[in-house]
Amino acid sequence: MPGVSRCFMTIRLLLITAVGFVALAGCSQNQPSDGDNKDRPSPVAQSDNTSKLEPLVLAQKPANAITVREALRRKDGEKVIVTGQVPTEKVKPYNAAFAAFVMLSPEDMAKEEVKEEFDCDEAATCPRCKKILDELAVRVELVDAAGAPVEATMEGFRGLKPGSIITVEGEVKREGKDKKLVRIAAKKFYPG
Repeated sequence: MPGVSRCFMTIRLLLITAVGFVALAGCSQNQPSDGDNKDRPSPVAQSDNTSKLEPLVLAQKPANAITVREALRRKDGEKVIVTGQVPTEKVKPYNAAFAAFVMLSPEDMAKEEVKEEFDCDEAATCPRCKKILDELAVRVELVDAAGAPVEATMEGFRGLKPGSIITVEGEVKREGKDKKLVRIAAKKFYPG
């Protein structure tokens, strides 16, 4: 039976090596290489942003907005007005090709553990950061009258940047296998 024992030792060594490799991958497992940039959509021109986003801006900030925490408890299809804060720059909260972003309640953004985690150099791809976003954030997508995503980036429009406060008016869409992820299909917004 020495041959069988050697076979099990080889399999054990391969499994330990595989587990070690996965553990080393950690936060950088989804790091894009410089070669990946050619497949990404180019950022939309700022003048194009203005023409597409300006008609969606609310004249004033609604007084009856709920928090992101409250929006996370709302039912699929429910109409909401939500105010939240866009995460820090390292999270890359704005989509460069579409008017889509993530936001959390300012109270959650102020938590030390959230601030510390979002300071991760790989926050945009880090599994721990993604877990926080899945639990505490809503994804917002500005859509046109037909429900199609608006092709414009929000970043830079009327001074919007990472950390900005935004209010959106739209419909809750529950997603994922357990329907816990919340996306808001917004038709109007107020920057600030």
